Amino acid sequence: MAFMHDPAHPGEVLAGWIADLNLSVTAFAAHVGISRIMLSRILNGRAAVTADMDLRLSEALGTTPGFWLQMQTQRDLWQARQRAGERPHVERLAA
Repeated sequence: MAFMHDPAHPGEVLAGWIADLNLSVTAFAAHVGISRIMLSRILNGRAAVTADMDLRLSEALGTTPGFWLQMQTQRDLWQARQRAGERPHVERLAA
């Protein structure tokens, strides 16, 4: 899937869900079993969603396992493509 723009960090999306639930960051962090600091890092785009976090969020919010991780992967790939010119070109291997 190609993106013309920078896909949202899953933390941005998650912040909206938490707000819609009228929960504080502290309360949501406690509910999913992580520190408030870790959740804040995700919400502010300073930490990536991991597979473990994806499962926690899916269980808490009723999303499909992989939903949050896919969003993170799309963002990571978009950013890597933007930086592709900063690294040496890799030639395709011939069989």
